[in-house]
Amino acid sequence: MITLVAAAVKRTQRPRRPQKKLTRTLDHLRPRRTQSTPESLRALRSLRSILPAAAILSLSLGALLTAHDLERTNVLLTFANDGSFVLDVANDPSWLKLRLENFPGPFPDRVVMWVDGREIRPDSVEFIAGTPAAIHRMRGRMPADARVLRWYYGLVIDPYPLTVRRADGKVIVEEVQGDAWSRAIDLSGQFPAPILSSTAVGVALAILLAVPIALRFGSRRRRRLSMRSVRP
Repeated sequence: MITLVAAAVKRTQRPRRPQKKLTRTLDHLRPRRTQSTPESLRALRSLRSILPAAAILSLSLGALLTAHDLERTNVLLTFANDGSFVLDVANDPSWLKLRLENFPGPFPDRVVMWVDGREIRPDSVEFIAGTPAAIHRMRGRMPADARVLRWYYGLVIDPYPLTVRRADGKVIVEEVQGDAWSRAIDLSGQFPAPILSSTAVGVALAILLAVPIALRFGSRRRRRLSMRSVRP
């Protein structure tokens, strides 16, 4: 009996372990402070520097798209039977004014007509102001034996239509991809061949001018000979 009582007393004197486990559980539930690593700080700084650049880029793209919508480019090239041509380049007036301020100089320098390996320049240019389009009208002459045309317009960015009205009535519509060369456009066979070449015409005129002079000198010579024969 005494032994059982002593054992019970010893059990009551041992420390309680559940108290310690509860303390550990509470420690795990407490919030811990997180420390920022150098990699995370570097990534955050990079993100802060990228955001303003992205905003500026989006604004620039929006302005660029708006500018594209205002180009309204249309090019018409019309030929006559004698090889003369009329070239109309139409653009939005406001857009054209701003564009020419950035690229000063004669307007014919902004376009190129490349025919059979050489450039054909217009003889005259006329500006026709108006809305919704302002037109630069250029006139010139194409060689009678012209075969292939390549076209370029350096002010534009957006695609635009190029319409070519041949002298024989055929119409060619080319979609030019903005600041780029057109594809090869056929110009052959639309101008009738002249009956006489320019050299033949020059020779004929020279002969016509020389005939009266020859007749005049011949008549004078005959008069002198007749007068000599009359003298005793």
